[in-house]
Amino acid sequence: MRLADEGVLNNRVHTSNSLDYLKMFSSNYNGEAYYKEEKAVADSHLITAGSAGALLFAKLILEELQVFSETALAAWYEYFHTGDPQYFYKLMEAALD
Repeated sequence: MRLADEGVLNNRVHTSNSLDYLKMFSSNYNGEAYYKEEKAVADSHLITAGSAGALLFAKLILEELQVFSETALAAWYEYFHTGDPQYFYKLMEAALD
């Protein structure tokens, strides 16, 4: 709520648990036009997520920080998203490159 209360979300693409949630808990929130009904979104170094978007939120942060190569990040995300071991091995291969 702090970002909404401070007006940060009033002119930036963002998400949360729901648009109604933001309106209910922040009297200063006026960013309806920028709200996206997605689990997590990034907008020029601002990354927001709803409570169900933890994995995608983490992916967007890792992407922003350039922690992994694109190949490694895709494998990391797919492994934790699906649990399929093939992606673990792809992640390990990408880490060795």
